[in-house]
Amino acid sequence: MKKRNLLLCLTGAFLMGFLWRVRGTGGWGAAWGLLNAGFVFTLFLTAAMRRRKGPSLRLISLAAFSFMLTAPAWGTLLNQITGVLGGMPDGAQPVYISPFAGVLLMALMGFGLAAVFGVLFGRCFSDKPWRLRDYLVLLAVFFIVMYGAKASIAHPAVKLIQPEAARQFQAGLTAAGIEKTPFSAYLAHFNAEGWAKKIDGGRHYYACVSAVSSALAAAACILTARFYVKDRFAARIGAALCGAFAFSICLADLFFFFAGGGYRGAQGFSLPENFAAWSLWEYFTGFIAGGIVTALTLRFAPREDTKETVLAKLPPKPLGAVTFVLCCVGAIGLNVVRPVLRRMKDSSFLIPAAVLAAVLAVAFCLVLCKKFGFSFERADARRFPAMLCFTLVAYIFIVYMFVGAPQIGNMHAAHNVLVAVSFAVCEAAAIKLSI
Repeated sequence: MKKRNLLLCLTGAFLMGFLWRVRGTGGWGAAWGLLNAGFVFTLFLTAAMRRRKGPSLRLISLAAFSFMLTAPAWGTLLNQITGVLGGMPDGAQPVYISPFAGVLLMALMGFGLAAVFGVLFGRCFSDKPWRLRDYLVLLAVFFIVMYGAKASIAHPAVKLIQPEAARQFQAGLTAAGIEKTPFSAYLAHFNAEGWAKKIDGGRHYYACVSAVSSALAAAACILTARFYVKDRFAARIGAALCGAFAFSICLADLFFFFAGGGYRGAQGFSLPENFAAWSLWEYFTGFIAGGIVTALTLRFAPREDTKETVLAKLPPKPLGAVTFVLCCVGAIGLNVVRPVLRRMKDSSFLIPAAVLAAVLAVAFCLVLCKKFGFSFERADARRFPAMLCFTLVAYIFIVYMFVGAPQIGNMHAAHNVLVAVSFAVCEAAAIKLSI
């Protein structure tokens, strides 16, 4: 059993590394990439648990969609590990900061990355039944704390952690002729990152506010699961998943430390030519987090079956319709069609490619429904998730390597070597789990 779990942990690491790197490529980015990563990774863990009755495809899809709520804004935070303020205009003199403050903001952003998803991921493997109001309260708490913090406490927190961010934004506002403080300007353009990018220091200040707010929202979601829903495992695994991303996103950020020349860029560090800092940061953020989450889920998840009490109460036909829309049109269909649309957007073959992807998605889903039922009630809870995971990983790899902006021509890059290795490992594991 220990050997099996070790192999599964390595597979989970390779899979999330693969998914997180793919997420950084056109077609999957931002919130849509989170949907893809959350769906496929949860399928893998469902197969790895080998329960007689695990989470339904509906619950897996719901958890995956919740991941889209917390797409982060991290572009200006990455280089702060070197002790230089991010988001400075081109040609401006660098503003030096404490690298510890930069890493702290990065960790907060990572912790808040999976606020709702972390808890619902734990819910997928919990033996405690949830009520409809449990889901509604969790979402309400998330939005209230997230936007409440953005309108209040996040601003003094940013000023305390990194006062340089507030000062740079203030200077940008003054230069733009806007007679407001960073706080009042934010409230006047609430959550409007598109506006903030036009002001020097604005994009970075908004990213810092978002990092603090999302971390607070994640903590509130975990506490809600623990003390309102009273689901100890969902709260525990939610905290573990958030903590894993906080740790991995900072540790993997060392690629930017070396690519940026070390502390304040003055130590002469560099990376080999085929080591792309951003891409390797993406891959190892997923790799480290995926391994940790897999290990903790296998170790602490209850042995009992997953209990569902909300949608499962619907009559068969409405349940089948809801399942088809949520799982087939949503989680599967969007993850199949959208990457092709985005990667082919500048090609004359866009329409044929989009039609082909849509036909493949519809045909695949209809075959699944014919074999397993529109509610997937005839699906083997142990084999079906592994088979679906295998199919989606293969599809993602093919699109990533050969469609639109094909990565196959850049196979000398270290991150693409890792993607190829991850693909092989994950497909072999999926085959083993489906037997």
